[in-house]
Amino acid sequence: MKTKRLVIGMACAAVALAAGSAHYGWGPLLAQTSPKAHWEPYKARNPKPSVDQKLTDPVLTGAIDLHAHFGPDSYDRQWDAFEVVKLAKERGMRGVVLKNHWTESAGLAWLVRKYGAQGIEVFGSVTLDTPVGGVNPMAVRYMADVEGNWGRIVWMPTHDSEHEVDYNKETRAKAIVSRNGKLIPEVLEVLDLIKERNLTLATGHVTPEEALMIMTEAKQRGITRIIVTHPMLGAQFTNMSLPQMQEAAKLGGAIEITAGALSRDGAAKTRAIEVIKALGTQNVFVASDSGLVGTPNHPDALAMAIKSLRAAGFSEPDLNRMFKETPARLVGLPVQ
Repeated sequence: MKTKRLVIGMACAAVALAAGSAHYGWGPLLAQTSPKAHWEPYKARNPKPSVDQKLTDPVLTGAIDLHAHFGPDSYDRQWDAFEVVKLAKERGMRGVVLKNHWTESAGLAWLVRKYGAQGIEVFGSVTLDTPVGGVNPMAVRYMADVEGNWGRIVWMPTHDSEHEVDYNKETRAKAIVSRNGKLIPEVLEVLDLIKERNLTLATGHVTPEEALMIMTEAKQRGITRIIVTHPMLGAQFTNMSLPQMQEAAKLGGAIEITAGALSRDGAAKTRAIEVIKALGTQNVFVASDSGLVGTPNHPDALAMAIKSLRAAGFSEPDLNRMFKETPARLVGLPVQ
């Protein structure tokens, strides 16, 4: 009798798990092969440490980095949050948004503001990947309500997005934003919260079509601070064509260019410069997206990108717009 009850209980649990997986898009958690999490392969890396090049530039003074990765994290980062902000302050930067793929950073922003480098704006964010429950409105509510109210940016799913997991042919948990060509209700609730709490939307690593659907709904709700997350970084991310980026700009999106794409000669740099010229600098901003061990630190990465764009013919007002003015607007700071 006990055996029969156990079998029935296990069957019910399996049905419940399957139902939950179908609703949230998390996949068969008990039958996965490695990796079960995006960060697992990073633990096996052993890159050379980063070197502080101490680069400076007039445009770096007053710049704001909207995409600054930091430690501690689930794998090694070169600098912790206090060090990231200290470096930015030393180079004269105006502000930093702390970005973590797996947890909110508004509380950490409060701590850095209290105990870290002073005289610099520090903001937090939340990314709607699986550790916070995917597209979970409660995760946004919590981030917005953390003491200090320094949470600013809400990223739609990034490394756990259905698009990225499927592109990499993985079976791990994933966070969905659409089903059968329509945004799920949780996305709409999150957008309502972004508007209500005066936050900033970032589109994450979803498909171009999903990003445009999200932005269309955001515009209808009156959301004016929208980041199109590095749409030229690669196919596993939101890999947009120029017409799609032009449509995104019409919907109010600011196109993010990562500093690394501009600091090295090659096809990525050539395309980035062409896209900036086609879209106009008023529709583009540059963020470091730095933090991995072995990569340039955040101000060094931005300084290299500034020099590269200046060499490509962009004027000082153009550079100020992409590194200072648009980032300030996107976190609700007055444009200086």
